[in-house]
Amino acid sequence: MYKLFKRTHHPGTFEVQMAGACDPGRSRDHNEDAIAIQEDDGRGYYLALVCDGMGGHNAGEVASALAVEAILGYLEQHFGQVDNEALLSQAFHQASDAIDEHAEANPDAQGLGCTCVMIMGVRNRIWVAWAGDSRAYAVTEEGIFQLSTDHTVVQELVDQQLITPEQAAVHPYRGRISRCLGHGKKKGAPTIREFEFPLGTNLMVCSDGLSDVLRVEELEALVGQRDVRSSARRLIEAANGAGGPDNISAIIMRRVV
Repeated sequence: MYKLFKRTHHPGTFEVQMAGACDPGRSRDHNEDAIAIQEDDGRGYYLALVCDGMGGHNAGEVASALAVEAILGYLEQHFGQVDNEALLSQAFHQASDAIDEHAEANPDAQGLGCTCVMIMGVRNRIWVAWAGDSRAYAVTEEGIFQLSTDHTVVQELVDQQLITPEQAAVHPYRGRISRCLGHGKKKGAPTIREFEFPLGTNLMVCSDGLSDVLRVEELEALVGQRDVRSSARRLIEAANGAGGPDNISAIIMRRVV
């Protein structure tokens, strides 16, 4: 397991604590997830980012690393030049193109791709962007709420009311994604939603290695631990305790001021 911790701090007016952890799980011999945290160190925004690679033979690991690098670099260069929705959309497209260019230059990397979910915050406003089935949640006094909607074939069946959410949870094709970065399919256009980030709220972004094995009630309880670093660590431990069939990533963002 590797862990990250950072804090965005404006004395007396605003503070967000962020902690993340990433682990191969119990059934995989390598880790194709990648995570990143960026504090607002004067650049005007803070963020949490999770990418879940696919492609096998270490190709997924390359895809997720390329996506993280491309998105962070694009935001650093272009933040403030366009509105935030356009900024995030272009960042995802840049990441998708970077993965496809790598695959074209390396024939053994055909099928290279990753899912991606991120939260970018500007003070008390956040933008959630995602492509694939990595997820974003909010945990408040009222409960836990999924901020993202999976880009999967099965979720599309739910949206069309052809199957129920309960049927979707056990559907044999529930892992078949309909959007991703790379993979040569030009399906990297993210969905982007804007929300408020009230005091006391916990946000989480995670890969499906976490959300597929823990019930939402377990996620809610673990996200709300007293310390964000403990929350991230215990989420990973719980997913491994449930079998750890996939790589596991989680980042917690908590507004404390």
